[in-house]
Amino acid sequence: MSVSISIPVVLSILLRYHRKESIEASFSIRSLSSMTTKEAHEIITQLQELEFPYAFAKARKMALLKAGGIPTMSKLFAVTGQNNRRNAGKRSVDTEILLRESQSKSRDSERYATAVARMNYLHSRYRRANKIIDTDLLHTLGDGLAEILNVVGREEWRQLTDVEKCALGIFHKNLGEDMKIPFSPLPSSREGWQDGLHFAIELRDWTVRYEEEVARPTATNDQYVRVYVDSAVSALPDVLRRTLRKTLGADLDDIMRTSLNLESPGLLLSAFLTLIRNIRILLLRYLALPRPSFLAVELVDEAPNPETRMYNFERKSLQPWYVKPTFWSKWGPSALLVRALGGKAPGSHKDRYQPEGYDLMTIGPEPQRGKGLEDMVIDADIIKARGVATCPFSQGKFGIN
Repeated sequence: MSVSISIPVVLSILLRYHRKESIEASFSIRSLSSMTTKEAHEIITQLQELEFPYAFAKARKMALLKAGGIPTMSKLFAVTGQNNRRNAGKRSVDTEILLRESQSKSRDSERYATAVARMNYLHSRYRRANKIIDTDLLHTLGDGLAEILNVVGREEWRQLTDVEKCALGIFHKNLGEDMKIPFSPLPSSREGWQDGLHFAIELRDWTVRYEEEVARPTATNDQYVRVYVDSAVSALPDVLRRTLRKTLGADLDDIMRTSLNLESPGLLLSAFLTLIRNIRILLLRYLALPRPSFLAVELVDEAPNPETRMYNFERKSLQPWYVKPTFWSKWGPSALLVRALGGKAPGSHKDRYQPEGYDLMTIGPEPQRGKGLEDMVIDADIIKARGVATCPFSQGKFGIN
């Protein structure tokens, strides 16, 4: 019996760290400043599709939640009319899709360039009116990075290495440049950064300080949470809704939890969540084999729907935005669970949830549908041209200042 139990443990120990060692091997005799954009993309692809798909998915959701804890951002969401029960579900899915497209595709690809160009267009009029300020955009960029570091560090079976953090730094620096976000608030913006690791740590630290300076509880912050959290689970009993709010609060520091008006989890719930987290860590570290490539968690569909030439999306919320109606998407186990919680079936309400899929050129709020196409084409061409750069930190490239 002891031998049969020890075999999977030994196999896990022997194979579990193989991917980590393979990623690090290329930089055993090379400096991190020599890492190319292509190498960074390949490393991040392994991390989010094979090593830590759970952590990367959770980090995206936490970063989107924390955006509502910055008063100037939550006020913007409120005045634009996107922070209401009718629009919030689509806005959340659209934002998630644009992030997934930019995180999963190489910088010189058509889909990355189009996704970032679409984000730039949707932000442009608010930036011109100074309703979105540069530091808020830098915080949004930094929070995306900071939450990856936080969630992996807190909840995964191993820590990120310096090589992996360097790759994350390169991606976020490139994304910030492509989104025309000034890096001038960062301490090393004038002299430049040594490598992606230096940039990642500096951006993470600045993001934390910015939250300490500006995050405060406001009515629009509270409205943001009530729309994006409470309304999404309104079909659940009150006790479960309160527990969910406390569970979200457990993943935030005191500043952001207070700013978002979320409740503290308390000792019992905190202890339970810690126990579950530690059990998962031990199981993955000592009993689970590495995820094989054929089970990679793809962030978006690789090919468009052959009937519509648009991209469908796997369900991520109670509303089936862009989900292709199939027997499985309607009657599979996860679909039945979602419907039991009050979710809608794909294809219901006729075309309200756009089952034909999404188009990166037009995705976003309905009033902006079909607008900005010429500007986006020009912007996308510029972004793709930047994608040919090899080593972002090898020649003292500082980004936008």
